[in-house]
Amino acid sequence: MALELTKELININEVVTEDFSQTLVEGDIIVPDVKPDILRILQVDGVATITNKEVQQDKVVIDGIVNFKILYVPDESESSGVSIKSINANSNFTHQIEIKSARQNMKAQVESDIEHIEFKMLNSRKINVKAIVSMDCKVVNTLSLYMVTDITGEEDIQILRKNVKTYNVIAENDEQFIISEDMEIPAGKPSIKDILKVDQKITGKDIKVINDKVVVKGELNICTLYIGDMDDNSIQFMEHEIPFTEVFDMDEAKEGMHCELECEVQDFYFNVKEDSDGEPRVLGIEATLSAVARASESIAIDVVADTYSPYIDINIEKKTYNIDEVVDNSKTQTTIKEIIDLPADVPDILQIYNVITKPYITETTVENGKVVVEGVIDAYILYLADNEENPVYSHKQEIPFKHSIEVKNAAPDMACDVKLDITHCSYSMNAGSEVEIRCIVGIDSKIVKTSKVELITKAEAAPTETADAKEHPSIVIYFVQEGDTFWNIAKKYCTTIQEIIKVNELENVNTLHQGQQLFIPKKRKKIS
Repeated sequence: MALELTKELININEVVTEDFSQTLVEGDIIVPDVKPDILRILQVDGVATITNKEVQQDKVVIDGIVNFKILYVPDESESSGVSIKSINANSNFTHQIEIKSARQNMKAQVESDIEHIEFKMLNSRKINVKAIVSMDCKVVNTLSLYMVTDITGEEDIQILRKNVKTYNVIAENDEQFIISEDMEIPAGKPSIKDILKVDQKITGKDIKVINDKVVVKGELNICTLYIGDMDDNSIQFMEHEIPFTEVFDMDEAKEGMHCELECEVQDFYFNVKEDSDGEPRVLGIEATLSAVARASESIAIDVVADTYSPYIDINIEKKTYNIDEVVDNSKTQTTIKEIIDLPADVPDILQIYNVITKPYITETTVENGKVVVEGVIDAYILYLADNEENPVYSHKQEIPFKHSIEVKNAAPDMACDVKLDITHCSYSMNAGSEVEIRCIVGIDSKIVKTSKVELITKAEAAPTETADAKEHPSIVIYFVQEGDTFWNIAKKYCTTIQEIIKVNELENVNTLHQGQQLFIPKKRKKIS
């Protein structure tokens, strides 16, 4: 007799593996001909961007670029004021991560950051820079699973069902878009003589699904450090926020679906322009942003976990899958305050030019009912110093922090994906050697429970093996063993749960006790 399987198709993103890796990006940076010699380096920071990732057999190949930003004091005399110059330089890199389970049809999700930068002056025209770039790499396999929800074709077939909760991936879209903007210098600030550095980051990222489309929103935050067009060559700082809204096509996406967003700056260019009065008071920028959106719907589906029949043999085949269930997906904020007391060998502050802050996660722990995030904020303070030999100084300070997120159903066996972002930073001077820094840290956390689920992939009736009924007693007396269930006892003796309950006149059918005596109706055939 043929069995008919009712199936439901779902698509899941199975995380095949997750690996953390580092690579050293090193290069010699030559001072451009239009720039003066270096007397002293003030600050070196950088941004790592992944330009391409390719999953190959047993490995992931990652291409990227590190943009170094260098501030230095030039080896030249100035008639007045303090002079600072800057250099922007890029270093390309390729890194390979060995992952034995990687296959060409899979996808890689990579997040990169610069953990540490070292620099050394080789001479007044050349700098050696070393950066440790860290990469979190997830290899994801999109699986189309036909989950068996029912089996028919045999009147007395027994079915054990299991409820599976997961996300059914509906669509994924990878887009790039360009933001162009002319930003005016705020009133009261001098015109631009020279741009020292322009930092950019995306804040306030949000995504919404509408029918067959996704709407991506956010702000591009631009922080500019420049030399003012004044006699004292004063260092100036300005900040702009450019809101953006982009709409992308995404077939089959429906309003209310869950959507994940990865959005980052891929390329960035800037130039100084003149305003209507002919003054250099406009900064023009062009940024290329990449956005990866994934839409999915939360589903709970009853699948057939096991089956048998008292009358025929059923051959079944199963396969185990790792299925993720998102337990919690939340956004929180915490305020970090720290008073930085400059070391004794560092000159006192006359005026702070700007403060750059970068957050890093050192450890994430999932506990019962909460997630604990520990990390460090690197604070770079650039300031005018009360010192004739070193009139401009840069000081780096690490600010440790710890934050707990209440998550009702969190458990230690779950995984947590946490992302940090400094949404706001302010500072004030308490004294010549003290700076109070206040940071608002945005924390995006996703708690995932990964379950190994056995799914039936095939079930078919097999020829029944006959057995001599006289070889078996009419009634079997069975003593319940540890771990027994009504299902496995009934299946073992080719009967049904209902028959066991009826023969034993049981009222409480929810529990079995070790050593409990059960009468099992005579089995009708031998199960192979």
